[in-house]
Amino acid sequence: MSRFVKLLATVGTALCLVGGLHATGYFGPSIYLDDGGKKVAGSPEFYWGLEARRISRDFHPPEKLVVPKEGVQRIYGEPAESTKKTSESTTETDLQDFDSAVTEGRIKPPDLAKAKEQHKQARAALDATASGTPTPLAAEFDSEFAEYHKGAVAYLNQQWDEARAAWENLLKRPEQDRHYRTVWAAFMLGKVSLKEKDFPKATQWFQRARELAKAGFADSLGLAAESYGWEGRAEWKQDHPEKAASLFMNQLALGDASAVVSLKALIPDREPAGGLLNYGPEPEEREAWTDEQKRDEEQKEMAKLKVAAQDPLLRRLVTVHILATAVSPDYYYNEGLKKDGVNRSARWFNIIKQANLSQVEDAEYLGWIAYNEGDYKGAAHWLELSKGDSAAALWLKAKLQLRAGKFADATNTMAQAIKIMRTSPAYASREGEEWATEDLSGKGEYWGFASRASGDLGGLQLARGDFVQALDVLFKGELWEDAAFVAERVLTANELKQYVDALPQTEPPKEGEDYYKKLRYLLGRRLVREDRYDDAKQYLPPPYDKILEKYVKALKDGANEKLSKTERTHAWFTAAWLARYDGMELMGTEGPPDAFAEGGSFEMPDLAKERRSGAYQTIAYDREGKASYDENGNPKMKSAPAFLKASAKEVQRLNTNKIAPDIRFHYRLIAGALAIKAAALLPDNSEEVADVVNTAGLWVKDRDEATGNRYMHIIERRCSNTEIGRAAIAKHWFVSQQGSWSTAEQQTYEAMRKELKIDSSD
Repeated sequence: MSRFVKLLATVGTALCLVGGLHATGYFGPSIYLDDGGKKVAGSPEFYWGLEARRISRDFHPPEKLVVPKEGVQRIYGEPAESTKKTSESTTETDLQDFDSAVTEGRIKPPDLAKAKEQHKQARAALDATASGTPTPLAAEFDSEFAEYHKGAVAYLNQQWDEARAAWENLLKRPEQDRHYRTVWAAFMLGKVSLKEKDFPKATQWFQRARELAKAGFADSLGLAAESYGWEGRAEWKQDHPEKAASLFMNQLALGDASAVVSLKALIPDREPAGGLLNYGPEPEEREAWTDEQKRDEEQKEMAKLKVAAQDPLLRRLVTVHILATAVSPDYYYNEGLKKDGVNRSARWFNIIKQANLSQVEDAEYLGWIAYNEGDYKGAAHWLELSKGDSAAALWLKAKLQLRAGKFADATNTMAQAIKIMRTSPAYASREGEEWATEDLSGKGEYWGFASRASGDLGGLQLARGDFVQALDVLFKGELWEDAAFVAERVLTANELKQYVDALPQTEPPKEGEDYYKKLRYLLGRRLVREDRYDDAKQYLPPPYDKILEKYVKALKDGANEKLSKTERTHAWFTAAWLARYDGMELMGTEGPPDAFAEGGSFEMPDLAKERRSGAYQTIAYDREGKASYDENGNPKMKSAPAFLKASAKEVQRLNTNKIAPDIRFHYRLIAGALAIKAAALLPDNSEEVADVVNTAGLWVKDRDEATGNRYMHIIERRCSNTEIGRAAIAKHWFVSQQGSWSTAEQQTYEAMRKELKIDSSD
């Protein structure tokens, strides 16, 4: 399903997302293995653009696409002409070609300077005309360029006869006199034929443009490559979908992404979408149809689908379109709801069966349609008919093995699928194909195709107890939140350190996340939590390696009984201050409870808790697909059994690696405990002890009420005769007052940050 279509479907029904909401109101990045690992059992999302590109890898046109400097909007292979603005690249190329023709002696104007100026003025007139200000052409030196300009200005003025005559005259010139504009003229004659709705003639001219380019005539704009899309449109207009499909595929193979949209025109039963180009009746028109009109349209669709079933390429396209527009069973709530309209999948299966085909290309994709419909026997049938060696076939095989309880086989098969996916040209982006990256590697609400594959394999390996392998797959698949869970909650610190140390150091990416750096930092903070300070320092980025040194020194000085009580007290309080205000950066967990991954801004789903319990929380929908809400506006939840259950070995590790205390911003509790150590060395009813204990209480009161109460009892017992103590006792809670010690500590802390050049806003 395309992301845009999903977005349209989601507006107004966001609460219908299964697993997209949590009782905490979390709206941050999704965790693939959340919701009991149900994504591992479900169907992956198939994306139309990605699958069309995969099929286009079977086409190898010899032409080269020339990408203009400015982005040109395209509609089914056609540059949008509504603005009547010529491409800056066309003007620049025209001027360069003229200079080349002079240099090569192909044209010999008697007055070169005058000829160049006339040529430049002609281009300016064309640009002005294209921008909506009709400007006549001035006289030019007679050449192929001047002849082409005559046709161009006539075309812009919608004078098709004059344009055709000029370009046909150009082609009558001797070959040596039309080296640079022969391909241009043939291509534009094709466009004139389209304007005149002479589609067979248009097809001939676009083919001729490619032949002329192949013969050696200059093609500085790459019009031979562009002609595929235009010819495809001409064939589509003649109701020749099988010919149009091949042409659009060549267009896409050359890197023209507009073909992705063009190919949709060839799908007979595509659903129209409001606000999008639909190549036919708009949604509003369809809604106004009578029952008889709807029946007539369905009969037309059926006839076209039967034609498509007989053509290998069209058959593949219809199949992947059904997959790409199907609603994933783990995406929307659909239990107990009656499905409206025609079941495209069932209808397509019937047509394929009636076609009595001897061979079905991409049969595994038909298997995926069956799997998505819950027909696992049918999925196995189509898988048997496939070659079985594609990434999609192996992935489907792994799903079926998993459902059959063959866990080890499913894991091995999924590993093969990912290996093929990582090496197959079908899933490798070439220059100019950045548009496909999100469909392949997208994260979060919509999972990319490759991201889902990594999530499936990582989940299987985790459930099998192959913990390091699970981390490797999730990390290299860039499923960061899942990888982080395995790294800090499942692996031992030594296993994680060994894995990180073995990773090859990589250059930071030009854009996007530096996962190598993030994993090292995660390891550093985990080592701090486990009091392995010497090991941790090398993994913390500056300036937190320096802050760690100060923190460790303060801890050592606080515990050093050879120092005076005053020195030790100050040391404990300094350690407490650093733990409170740099705790997230020194020891915060990437996932719950601290959510360093989100800068602490959101609570994240607790995957460790979910996997220990073997159940997860999901929205409680009624039979009509409606959710009910509590007084805070959160949807009511229900417990559901996890699909991908944790092994006893994993549960044991989750218990061993439990965060202590397992409370959001847990380092604030650590800071409070260190401050209480400082208070223990101070005399009762001193302003200093009241300041220190009150400060500790302010740090923990919103995190753990029981700890806050305990600190309040200390104030009542030891600080009743102090200014801060009396204010706190009167309020029955901690007060926003600073004493001399907290003021001095804050000033020292701010000086340290200034020394380390840390932005005060951080």
